[in-house]
Order: sequence, then structure tokens, then C-alpha cells
Amino acid sequence: MRDMLFEKCPQSTHATKRCLDCEESMCGDCSSQHVLHKVCRDHKLFPVDQFDSDEYVKEMRARQNTLCDHNNKDPVEIYCPVCKKFVCVGCMVLEHQGHDCLRINIAADKRKEKLEFRVKSTQKKGLLYDQFKTAAEDQKASVEEGRKKAKTQVEKQLELVITTARQLANNILEEIDAKSNAKLDILNNFISTATANQNRLDDVVAFSRKLINHGIAMDVLQMASACEQSIDSVQTIDIPTLPAAMTQLQLLTNDMEECVANINSCLGRLVQATSGRLVTSFKVDLADCPEEMISHVTTDKNGDILIGIWCDEEKARNRIHIYDNNFVLQGTISNPRATEKDVLGGIVIDDDGNIVTYCRESNEIIVFTKTGDHVRTFHSELPEAVAINSKGHYVVAGLNTLTVHHKDGKVLQTTPDPEEEYLKYIHCNVNDDVIITGDDGIRVYNSNLQVNYRYGTQGDGDGQVNTPCGTCCLDNGDIILTDLCNNRLHLVSPDGKFKQFLLREEDGLCFPNDIVINRLGQLVVGELSGEIRIFEL
Repeated sequence: MRDMLFEKCPQSTHATKRCLDCEESMCGDCSSQHVLHKVCRDHKLFPVDQFDSDEYVKEMRARQNTLCDHNNKDPVEIYCPVCKKFVCVGCMVLEHQGHDCLRINIAADKRKEKLEFRVKSTQKKGLLYDQFKTAAEDQKASVEEGRKKAKTQVEKQLELVITTARQLANNILEEIDAKSNAKLDILNNFISTATANQNRLDDVVAFSRKLINHGIAMDVLQMASACEQSIDSVQTIDIPTLPAAMTQLQLLTNDMEECVANINSCLGRLVQATSGRLVTSFKVDLADCPEEMISHVTTDKNGDILIGIWCDEEKARNRIHIYDNNFVLQGTISNPRATEKDVLGGIVIDDDGNIVTYCRESNEIIVFTKTGDHVRTFHSELPEAVAINSKGHYVVAGLNTLTVHHKDGKVLQTTPDPEEEYLKYIHCNVNDDVIITGDDGIRVYNSNLQVNYRYGTQGDGDGQVNTPCGTCCLDNGDIILTDLCNNRLHLVSPDGKFKQFLLREEDGLCFPNDIVINRLGQLVVGELSGEIRIFEL
């Protein structure tokens, strides 16, 4: 209230006082001049920073016996909400006919009721901030815990890599020694044998040389034959040949790129991990006969959860439930085509905060306010699902077409989607890629409605699905896909590659049908049976 009364005087200076008689705010200089004027000398000036004081309240109550805004002589009894004037009874009759005037106390009570409603809604938003901050603090704690765990893993991996590398290096060093020593032993044996043979040869040569140079004729004739035999003997000894492999020892290593790749593989890689921790859950009441089930789930910026209820036997029972963030039912939007027993399906929130759904048999896109008031309806051929892109346009998956509408219904773009599947799901990511879920998986169109890729085949292995349904996207572009009959959620890369199973049956999933990420960054999963589970990502 105080800030609303902070006006500015003509000198563009912030107001410090307000004249309760003139009902004008002014700065210090102007207020000093104000009381100097003869007509203003008795005016009551009050500091604006004391508007919450008991003295101000007492003063204002004393001034409530004001005079009529018209004749300025009769006490006011009536308030005109149209003209926002306090008037006497006479002037009300003369000047304010048809203005739904009220006695001041009754008008004040009505205004209090209106103000109380606004205050309660503001208080509710304050609680949303509390919830947001609590969730943010939880995520901060989770980030810190993840940081600590990831760093510890890196250190452990580094120690393991170093230990393994050191052990491998020691093994290679030992192998080098063993192979080198074996080769050296062979070479030493060669050298020893060659030395012995050489010594024998040298002895024969030395003895023969002495006989030739110093022997007398008799000695030469008697011993020459023995020398010749020794010479013949050493001449028959072969000089060994060294094998080529004995002369070299080479260490073969991978190139640096392969080495770095191997180290990277050993150390691991950093990816966005999800905790999968169940935060809370609640149950939507569904009828057993005829059987009802959850078909769609979404949330809005206030944290309200909107649930699509489907009844295959009685389409007229199809409806949308709206729960607040405390899971209290706030309202229900019934099937507008209930009398025709047409299908009502799909839920998405548009840029205006309205609920957008479709009716297949009547070829209609129908828009409601959250209180169930009809906003608009326009034609779209055989709609099976609807989403909102970043431009606020309605993207409709028809039975065999994909069409972008302006929110007034005008067709902006269309392309064939020839799968002819019923009960499609559709989602637009931040890049306006369109993700359509069909019988065997998803197909992803770019913003120009050209197919980028497909994901999924029938089965229960990696990248295989059994009745895929709703999708949503993480900030990094990863797609989360519900795999209904396999009781799990797939995490798919932005280029359509299987990354991991995000949640499984052992995490509590049972026939997950649709998913959405709420304003707190939590994953809201709707199950066929009516269970709504909220997980921390």
C-alpha cells in the first residue's frame, strides 16, 4: 500500500509527505511551501513512511465523515463504484442513477471480499515460491552430492588407471629384461664358443709358426704332419652366423590418438544422470465399471496437474480433472460432445494458459479456460493429438497428416503423416522439433515438418518398445519416452540413439502412459490405473 502512494512532485523528487486534505503527495520542499499558502495553512501533512502507523489509521478514521463529492455540504452515505465517488443520498438519486450505488459500509465489505480473494491468491503464489525454493534446494543438494560422487569416481578411476598402467609397464619391463637376457645368453654362448675355437686356432697357428721359423730340419720333417692334421681340424670348424632377430628388440605401441581414446574409455564420460527418486504420488479416483483409465497428464506454470480420463466403453465419460499442487481436485471439464458420444482426448496448455483438447469424430480443436469456459473451437481434420510450439501455434497430429495452426485456427503448414495410427501422442521441443508417438516408436520431424529420424522397434530390448505413448524433453534435447507394456521409460539422445532406461518396473512404474516435466524440474508420470508418480530427475 505504501509503495502505491509514493507519487512524485513536479520537480521529479520522491514524495516524503502527503496532504490528507488535498490528497496529494509531495517532496520535502513542496510540503514546506504548501503550508505557507493561506488556504493550505490548516492542512494536515503526514509522512509517507508512517502510513502503517496507528496515528495514521486514527486520523483517517476521523476524516471518514467527509462531505459529498458533488455538493460539498452534505455528509456522504453512499459510494458509487462506477464513478468511484462518495456522495449523499440526494446526489445519488440525481447524478448516479443506474450505477448500482451502495451504502459505504456495504461497498467496503464487498471490496474487502474482493481484496481477500486477491490476497488469498497471492498467498497461494507465495506457497508456490516456497515449494519452488524447497525443490531448488533439494536439487542443489543433489547436484553437490552428484559432484562429490562423480569426483570420487574420477579419482578412483584415475588410481585404477595409474595402478593398471604401472603394473602393465612393470610387466613389459620384466618381459624386456627376460627377452633381452635370453638373447644375451645365446650371444654370450656364441662368443664363448667362438673364443674357444679362436684360441684353439691361434694355438695351432702359433705352434706351426714356431716350427716353420725355428724348427730344425729333423723337427720339421717329424712334426709337420701333426701340424697339418691340427690345421685341417681347425679349418673344419664353422664360424657361427648371427640370426637377424638376435640383433634387435622393438617395443610396439599404439599411436597417441588410440592411447588417448583408451584412457578416455578407462576414465569414463560425463553424462546427465537422473536420480529416479520418487518424491510423492497420489491416486486419481477412477470407475471400474465401465472401466476408466488415465490417458494424458500435463502441468501448468502454477504447478496444477491436469489429468485426462478415458473411458473406452462410454466416450461421453471422457473428461479432464484439474488438481492443485497439493493434489486437491479443483475442477472438472466434461466432454463437450458427450451427447454425441464423441471422443474427447489430449491435453495441452497454450500461451494464454488455456486448455487445448480435441474431438476426433467432430474434427474439432476445442479450447477452454481452466474454469471450463469455452474459448474457441476450430476445424482440424481427424485430430489424434495436439501440442504447442515455441511460437504459440497449435501443432495437430491427424490420422494421416501433421498440421500447424495459428491459435485462431488458420492453417499455417501441413504435411502427410501416413502412418494412420490411432491414439497418437505429440510433443514439441524447444527447437520446434515435433515428436509423434506411433505404434512402434517415435518419429521426429524438424520445424519444417521434414522427418529427421525414427526410433524404436517392437520388443523388450534396448531401443525396443511395447506400446509407446507420451514423451517429453530434457533441456539438453534428450527425449523421455513411455514404454507402456514394458513398464519403463526410455532416454533417447537428440539424434535418436538409445541411451538408457530411465526408470523401470523396479522403480515403481506400472503401465506408464504419459509424462511431463513440471515447473520444479520433476518428472510427473501418469499410469493407466490412475496413479500419478512424481520423480526427481
